[in-house]
Amino acid sequence: MDNKIVGFTEFEPNGHIDCFYVHHEYQGFGIGSSLMNEIFKKANDLNLKRVFAEVSITAKPFFEAKGFKVVKQQNVDIRGVKLTNFIMENIKP
Repeated sequence: MDNKIVGFTEFEPNGHIDCFYVHHEYQGFGIGSSLMNEIFKKANDLNLKRVFAEVSITAKPFFEAKGFKVVKQQNVDIRGVKLTNFIMENIKP
């Protein structure tokens, strides 16, 4: 937007979404949905049935709205900070 990078994602060939980020000032403008649509297109091109990610508490509702289901809740320690995240997946029928 306005020649600024306001969101990005990293998608691996095995279906793993390694990074998914939209700047908080630009959330709610469809940027995340556009990024996720590109991921789903790429997954389809690769004939992948499963897309998965480790998702933060704040991102969980967005991923659920895109059809992802929680596989596992986990507590992780990142440089001494304890965080809860969720392994989520979207499986194409």
